[in-house]
Amino acid sequence: MEIGTLGCTDSIHGLILNAGVFRPTVLTTKDGFESHFGVNVVAHFALLRVLLPVVRRSALSRIVILSSTLSTRVGFKKSMNLEQKLRLLCGEDPSTSALQKYGASKLADMHLAFKLHRDENQNGISTYSVHPGDAVKTDIFRNSPAGKVLSFLTTPFTKNSSQGAATTVYCATHPEVKEISGKGSERWGVTRGVVEEIGRDR
Repeated sequence: MEIGTLGCTDSIHGLILNAGVFRPTVLTTKDGFESHFGVNVVAHFALLRVLLPVVRRSALSRIVILSSTLSTRVGFKKSMNLEQKLRLLCGEDPSTSALQKYGASKLADMHLAFKLHRDENQNGISTYSVHPGDAVKTDIFRNSPAGKVLSFLTTPFTKNSSQGAATTVYCATHPEVKEISGKGSERWGVTRGVVEEIGRDR
């Protein structure tokens, strides 16, 4: 179904936002955003603006936004003012590395999830910020020669895509977490049976 054909009788009970790029060089989108911020964050926001009314009227509903533990390696300093922090978050600081720009976009995604929780939990929407776990076999590094080499060398130790999606699907569908919202989670618990909390709103 195309977005433009959604009608008043259509429902969305689960929405997973997982757009993601990693680029070793500085690029911008057609709209002028730094590529990590534009694809990983602004694209999510743009899609949400269109689909949120449908998700809201479909409640009880869930929104899962993919983040990363690299969100902790952005380079924030206590001495920075708000403008400097926003420049980091939007990938506009030329001194930051590609990994920091990627991490910053994922930190922005986490903030987006927490903002959605504050605004929409009262409307019957639960929101989750999920890190799929370390070392998941994807093609996220397809534009990075060094990343492709590293991905090849670590293949025996990585999760496949199904394993990497486990926490996401768990948060989107499992009854056990239907009333948990506004938290960051990773690693669906094979032994514990629950997601591990890595952050929370406020």
